[in-house]
Amino acid sequence: MPHAPARLTLISAALMALASPAPAQVNEPPRPEKVKIEIRYRIRADRDERVRQYTDLQKFLAKLGFDDARKNDPDYDLEIFEPTAERMTGTIAGAKALSVLDSPRVQNVLFEPADFVRPDADKPVAVKLGLRGGYLPGTQQQLHRQTVEHLAQLGFVESLGYDTRGYTLVRGALPSKSVDVLVKDLRYEPNGWFAPRTRVAQLPAPLSDRNPIRWAEVLPHTEFAAPLAPPAVLPAQLKYSADLRAALLAPGTRGAQLRVEVIFRERIEDLQTFKIALRGRYAGASVDGVIGNIVHVRLPRAEFVELLAQEPGVVGLRLPRQGTETVTTGTGEKAEAVADALKSSRLDELHKRGYTGAGVKVVLIGSDFTGAAQLIGSELPRRTKVLDLTTELAPDLIPFKSDPARVGAGVPAAKALAAAAPDAELVLVRIDPGCYFHLNTVLKLTRGELEYTEALQSRLAELSSRLSAFEDDRDRAIAAYKTAFADLTDNEVAVAQRKKAKADLDAVMARERELTTLSGRLTTYQNEITRTLAGAQVIVNTLVWESGYPLDSINEFARTIDARATGPAHRVVKGIPAKPPQHVWVQAASASGAAVWGGPFLDANRDGLMEFAPPKSKLPADSWSSTLNFLGTRAATGTVTPELLAGAKLRIVVQWREAANPNFPDADTPAQPLTLRLLRQIDPTGAKQSSDELAEEARSVNVPQLIYRTPTLLVFEQMLEFTVATPGRYALAVESPGAPDALLPVLRREVEIYPRIAIDTVGIAASAPKVVFRSFTSPTAGVGTPGDALGAITVGADLPGTLVGGGTGLTLRGKPDVLGPGALSFGTQAASGSGVATGFVGGATALLVQLGAAGPNVFSSTGIDGTKKLQLPPAWLNVLPQGPRVKQ
Repeated sequence: MPHAPARLTLISAALMALASPAPAQVNEPPRPEKVKIEIRYRIRADRDERVRQYTDLQKFLAKLGFDDARKNDPDYDLEIFEPTAERMTGTIAGAKALSVLDSPRVQNVLFEPADFVRPDADKPVAVKLGLRGGYLPGTQQQLHRQTVEHLAQLGFVESLGYDTRGYTLVRGALPSKSVDVLVKDLRYEPNGWFAPRTRVAQLPAPLSDRNPIRWAEVLPHTEFAAPLAPPAVLPAQLKYSADLRAALLAPGTRGAQLRVEVIFRERIEDLQTFKIALRGRYAGASVDGVIGNIVHVRLPRAEFVELLAQEPGVVGLRLPRQGTETVTTGTGEKAEAVADALKSSRLDELHKRGYTGAGVKVVLIGSDFTGAAQLIGSELPRRTKVLDLTTELAPDLIPFKSDPARVGAGVPAAKALAAAAPDAELVLVRIDPGCYFHLNTVLKLTRGELEYTEALQSRLAELSSRLSAFEDDRDRAIAAYKTAFADLTDNEVAVAQRKKAKADLDAVMARERELTTLSGRLTTYQNEITRTLAGAQVIVNTLVWESGYPLDSINEFARTIDARATGPAHRVVKGIPAKPPQHVWVQAASASGAAVWGGPFLDANRDGLMEFAPPKSKLPADSWSSTLNFLGTRAATGTVTPELLAGAKLRIVVQWREAANPNFPDADTPAQPLTLRLLRQIDPTGAKQSSDELAEEARSVNVPQLIYRTPTLLVFEQMLEFTVATPGRYALAVESPGAPDALLPVLRREVEIYPRIAIDTVGIAASAPKVVFRSFTSPTAGVGTPGDALGAITVGADLPGTLVGGGTGLTLRGKPDVLGPGALSFGTQAASGSGVATGFVGGATALLVQLGAAGPNVFSSTGIDGTKKLQLPPAWLNVLPQGPRVKQ
């Protein structure tokens, strides 16, 4: 059958007893001018009274234009006297079909287009059913559910996502042979030889009270969307994320190298033991980084994933979760000139007083700085250096090639930073956006707490192993060479042996040169990162993670920022301890805007579908249900169109947090699992089919993945990947069956969750069109991580639609801490987004550090209003001393 289960019946009215129904936003094709109609009436009276009432009914129908199909039958005049007669058939104007029900003697009607020919008996026919109304909202919903379940015995399959109009309407498909049943009393159907299969007294109320169907309309379309049949997840793949499972299905993947993130049940305390075990069981595998309970692993063969999933303590595997860009490049039509931004923020006043960032080392983190080297000495400070941490991720210590979608993504932020702090010592650090752990690596290197990163330790172990194998091969090659050249005769065997021995020795010597080069690269890289990053006072990061790591400032790195910002607890010691060097983390806020939604899981009508807006909320145009969040395509200009483009690849991730169950403290499954379902509007205009007719295009089938746990909470994620094949209008629905009924009432739990859903349009540049939520948006969904950390200076852009707040679980945390310019022009080029604002504010931070401002949030001492665009207070500027400019 062409439709999915009835659970996905999405509603738009009667959410609660006190909720007023929202006006319908559904477009429907007009009914045909003439329809065939079958009327079931009832006149229970003696002969004379029946004649009177029957005559009144005929007159009433005649006024409506009803043309009785049996008027020319020989026995037609006798029906007025037949007490058991209760059917009339004929034709009537389509606009008058429902007016027949105004007669109290009419029980229900069935009508269809006059020229419609029903298909074969077992073929589906589209029907629309009107139910009896007038019940309380809860009872009306019960009647709707019971009717759908009862119709299922006749082969009925309910449509998806339609407007139930307060649970008084049912849509779906019914086998052609069962359509005529709709004009009968449904309670007695399906029937057996002598009685219905289920006695009326055994039916649940309110279905058992009266026939639920008042009218039934046969719709003329006979083509139905094929039912969605997601591929089954094999038991061995239950721990895989959706993107990893899809990657493993690609041709040629199983034998290729693959980078994965291994999620452990607990934080990794003894990483060395795991690294030794990994190298021993999976030849060529290495650990390149770790953050809390998530370990970044490079596998020489993707097929090793199957065995890795079975390792003790492993609860999940996934592809590395990518950070999102926060810089969009474009033209400079609406951008603010750098000079104007300096003036409006009053940073130019600091420049005039000699504060230009001299003596302050600033680290700027981004995904790509292609072209930055050519700007050093012109648009970037002369003391700018560029580091590439992707170097340590490859066994040959060669940096990764640039992602075409991210080429030069960090350069505009670097220009903005240099404009604000032209004399700062700037270090541009490129990281792989799939390596969240690299943020912690940079932090430790700036404080001199690290000599060899986890990735470098793996490269050292690999180099040591290769050197050991090389020495054995070299000794064998030298021995074979000596043996071969001990015989200098000209016979063919001796000549061949000498030739082979020389070739083998040459190959060994080539390997020695290669290993020497590799060893030199490793030493040079290690010296470069430790010396260049050491002593940096300001770290500026332009990448944001919307998912993959626990939000609400509870992931390992966010807590590290908080801990370093607050410092260790005071202890009573002799003498005054040395004050650690100041460290300020400046972080871009999310630039995803409407691509992120966050809020409480609302299900006022208890149908298992999340409502994206509270009851009584006004529905947006072309929407009929708060359980459907329609998507759109946002251009770089900010305009949103309702259609998704063909070929767009979406990755939708929902993250939520649950309190741990004290009765089952070791449980790793959610009490409220979430399923993502993507639906396509079949006919948005309503020209041929009602606009609320939907087809299911994709559904998440994975078990929700546990990504973090403590004794008191668990964090889960669910993912849906989908590539748009048919352009059109799509909507997202979030479903939760809830926890199964507890064996004992005392074990029943009600869990309150606050999901955060992020849409990632995969494989495109930051300035390319992106898929966003259109019906319901959530500006308070949070700034992403690590910007949700209290110890970070989180920077937002002065642009409409900027996300605010610490997250769905941190409603009282004010983020971002400061706003920067939304767009800056650099000559003919311009860039916008929170990444550009962060670069600019990062430069301002360097000036304040040069001034001696204290604390991790150097702006707090200036009295800057974090809810407004960056502007230094004049009163604060007036008391600043003159700062001599340090020439470089």
